[in-house]
Amino acid sequence: MLLIANLGLLGWLLSADRAPAAKVVVATPDTGVNTISLVSEMDAAELEASATPEERPRPRAPAGNDEVVAPLCTLVGPFEEAFQGEDVVRRLQALQVDAELRDVEMQGQMRYWVYLAPLSSTRDAFRKLRELQAAGIDSYVIPKGSLENGISFGIFSELERAQSLTRELQARGFAAEYREEPQTYLERWVVLSGSEPVSGATAGSAVGEAFWQQLQLDYPDIGRRQNLCSEIQQGDTPQ
Repeated sequence: MLLIANLGLLGWLLSADRAPAAKVVVATPDTGVNTISLVSEMDAAELEASATPEERPRPRAPAGNDEVVAPLCTLVGPFEEAFQGEDVVRRLQALQVDAELRDVEMQGQMRYWVYLAPLSSTRDAFRKLRELQAAGIDSYVIPKGSLENGISFGIFSELERAQSLTRELQARGFAAEYREEPQTYLERWVVLSGSEPVSGATAGSAVGEAFWQQLQLDYPDIGRRQNLCSEIQQGDTPQ
């Protein structure tokens, strides 16, 4: 009976459920599935590369080197008569656009001034003038300006003429030279206020294109341009 009992116990033990044995499986990387990494384990370059466009930081100018946008002014003109420019100013002001009529100094044709460098005093200048006139050379004393007490031999619109006269005077023993003299003149222009340094939008951009088209119909000879406000040289007040 004892033997039979031991055999029964052995059979029960052999037929009882057992925990499955652990298996070792070598995992192969799946290139089609994104892996997960801790943020603390990624460097800055990896973080920026993995971020969406909305999440990526926007570039900023280095501290102390912020770019400053120079203000631009819109100019409308030129106007032959002052009342024409004043009419345009009133139209713009009705649209709450800051504008004013100015006499603006414009760059004209280049001229060339042949001269003798200033002498030490007015007396010396007139003494030199008499010497030149005695030699049959047309000249006069420069009364003021950067060449005060110098001797002028004329201002020419052609560079070749200025160079030729300079060489002729030098050949006769006079230390003549020439320099460029930009010719300027005044024109009436309506000047609109400058752009905002941050946005860069000009005052002219606040006016609809329909306004400019109508203005062109009323004043066919005028134009519209932009220039740096700091470079607009103002002359006398329009009369």
